[in-house]
Amino acid sequence: MLIKLEQSSAIANPHSQLDYNLSVVSLTGVVHRVIQSDSMTKHTRQVLLSALKVVVLCLTLFLLCTSNSWAQITTDSKIAPLIQKLIDNDAHISSIAADALVNIGSPAVPSLIEALKNQDINLRWHAASVLGDLGAEAAPAVPALSAALHDEDGQVRLYATLALGNIGTAAKAAVPSLMAALQDKEQFVRIYVPSALRKIGVEAKVAVPVLTAALKDNNPAVRYNSAYALGAMGTEAVSAVPNLIALLNDNQFYVRLGAIKGLGGIAAGFQDKANALPSSKLQKVISDFEQVLTTIQEHKDKFTETDSKLIRRPLNALKAEKETRLFDRVLEWLFGHKLLLGIAAYLILLPSVWLILLRLAPLWLLKINNALKPYTDFSLPFISVNVPLRYVLFVGWFHYHPRVLDAWVAKYIKAAREQFPKKDTVSSRACYIPIPVVLDGTTVPQLMNENLRSTFEKQRSCLVIGGEGGVGKTSLACRIAGWAMAEDEDQQLCKHLMLPVLLEEEFRVTEGKSPLLSAIRGQLQALIDEPEPICQELLLRLLRKKRILVIVDRFSEMNTTTREAIEPESPEFPVNALVITSRIEEKLGRVNKTIIKPLRIEANKLSSFMEAYLMQRGKRDRFTDQEFFDACNRLSLMVGQNNITVLLAKLYAEQLIASKDVTSNISALPENIPNLMLGYINELNRDVTDNQFDDRTVHQIAKTIAWECLQQSYQPGTAKRADAIAALANLGIDDPEAHLNYLEKRLHLIQTIGSAKDRIRFCLDPLAEYLAGWYLIELYGNNDGKWRSHFFKKADDLVKTGTADAIKGLLLAVRDCYLSEVQGSKETDFVPQNSGNLAGFTPSFNTPATIVQTPIP
Repeated sequence: MLIKLEQSSAIANPHSQLDYNLSVVSLTGVVHRVIQSDSMTKHTRQVLLSALKVVVLCLTLFLLCTSNSWAQITTDSKIAPLIQKLIDNDAHISSIAADALVNIGSPAVPSLIEALKNQDINLRWHAASVLGDLGAEAAPAVPALSAALHDEDGQVRLYATLALGNIGTAAKAAVPSLMAALQDKEQFVRIYVPSALRKIGVEAKVAVPVLTAALKDNNPAVRYNSAYALGAMGTEAVSAVPNLIALLNDNQFYVRLGAIKGLGGIAAGFQDKANALPSSKLQKVISDFEQVLTTIQEHKDKFTETDSKLIRRPLNALKAEKETRLFDRVLEWLFGHKLLLGIAAYLILLPSVWLILLRLAPLWLLKINNALKPYTDFSLPFISVNVPLRYVLFVGWFHYHPRVLDAWVAKYIKAAREQFPKKDTVSSRACYIPIPVVLDGTTVPQLMNENLRSTFEKQRSCLVIGGEGGVGKTSLACRIAGWAMAEDEDQQLCKHLMLPVLLEEEFRVTEGKSPLLSAIRGQLQALIDEPEPICQELLLRLLRKKRILVIVDRFSEMNTTTREAIEPESPEFPVNALVITSRIEEKLGRVNKTIIKPLRIEANKLSSFMEAYLMQRGKRDRFTDQEFFDACNRLSLMVGQNNITVLLAKLYAEQLIASKDVTSNISALPENIPNLMLGYINELNRDVTDNQFDDRTVHQIAKTIAWECLQQSYQPGTAKRADAIAALANLGIDDPEAHLNYLEKRLHLIQTIGSAKDRIRFCLDPLAEYLAGWYLIELYGNNDGKWRSHFFKKADDLVKTGTADAIKGLLLAVRDCYLSEVQGSKETDFVPQNSGNLAGFTPSFNTPATIVQTPIP
């Protein structure tokens, strides 16, 4: 039994066998010296020598039987028996063999690599286990261990995984194979793959995405080890921070602990690199880990104080780095000067520099402030108060100084003067003739900018231009916009220039954003031709300091969402220079407002208006005095003693010019307002040179589209483009889309609006009303029953709700179209009388009614 134990020990550890043999030799030498001593007799000496020879012979035979050699204890032939003993049935012998191979070290690696390829499964996993115990010495085995990750046996794959982890950084080449092993079907393999990657460290950074994905593994041990491994990647695993934060709510306490360790490792990585981090990155990291700390504090029952420290310590270090950066810069500058000089420069020179810039280059103050905006937490010495750096340097007090805002407006005023007149609404009203208006109850024969200066000198200016359609509200608003950016100071509305922003479309509602500010911001960006959107803080300052004039056109026709966004009475309403055009009397809360009501052109002033209009258009010299007199007389006969709107007078003047171009015969001019409207369309259609539609077709589609735009509320509004196309299709028109585009692209009668470009409206409201009136006459004729049940029932309801002024235009258009187009009609008929009453129009019946027999065109 003793011999067997000795043999086992020798097999397990050749080095111990060598020590054993050396001991035998030493013992032999000692015995020999004793034998040669003088005290021993010759006979005794001979007996001991004989015994010594027998012992040496036995030891030699023992060594030969165990096949060992003193000089060659680590050759393959000597290591092979040890490898075979790894799978010995006796676990103790197997363990001793493994320890012996580990003690041999790197010379045993090649044989162990070969053992990884052996057909015996037990030998393969034992070899992988020994290579793992060798640690970094087994680095040459990395390729073989990587291959073993694909072994058919799960235990082999497990020990290969553990071995690669123990090898450490030198196993970098195995990272792709380990990443693939995260999908292993055996969960105990998946459990230890993240640990192996963690031991490889930052060299395994390419595994961050798969480790992040493994945070959602069904096995909690996989989640724990993956989170822990991500921490070992340091800053390379920053992309996994949100997922690790989410893991803090895991049901398993040790998974939460792994998330804490992972986050702590990443935070510590950033702490080590804090000095090299850009300020924006440093702020982002601090923000992320403050969120982690908040989560831990909100769930104190799930985390310990030790857990908190793993995050708090690196976070505090990062905050300290942030706090010291600006302070160090200031100190560096101050330490280069004497104390008194520093105080003088701070209190006198710095404000003086900004004052000089304010006078010479105000926009530089805006740029400097914008550059210093990120530095918001500057700690003042001695008093421990954090304030933005730009205020510490005094430049913040000049950020939005009036001179800075004026300089900003001046920078873009040239672009605004070029772009604003190009807007369709503005360009179609380029020819402006001053007309009488009622200004706050006082009639002003000719409105000029001087009349409005008192309004715009107030801190908050609100101007409401009210009146019926076609009376010139939008034209006057465009004129006011021109005064806002006039070059001549005498022509301006106030002491400073203003950029006009025209809002004529309904607002688009976006969650979390003010629809009014979004609309102004977009229009202003287009006006000044700036590629980047305007900073909202700057926009608010420009609005509050009246550097932007906001014009809201067709306010009464806009939807509820848009109207509710315009609340001048609200303290939070940002617009302090506001112009609104509306068909109805707008209350606008209790805000003080200036009200302008453009007046119709009086019958006895028509010739003066026509003269001024033709002169401004440069066409007056084309008419003789007699031709001009006949044209004005024809217009007077058309309107009788009634006053007319500016729009009707302009349409007549344009057709007068067109008649001169075509026939030189003014007798072809229309004799009533409905035909004047159709004549205007005919003139537009005549200018089309190719693929022209005939006038009758244009009239038909224009009337249909007009009714689509008015039928919902009886006032000019919008219609869905799809509904308009469907209405044209119902008429039997081929390719209704092309006909709709003809009205928009060729005749410019309508325009597509809305953020989705899915709605249309007429450019001229009175034109839409008269075309809709035409449509209704053709639909109902003189059938009073249809008129009563289909049209007037809804009109009565609208009047009762207080919208009489808003639908007045359509009611008068219906009246005029009926009298013009229905044969034998008279003003006492049901339709003209009822529509006139609802519109508040009272005709004179002192003279016999005139029967109008103008045929329908």
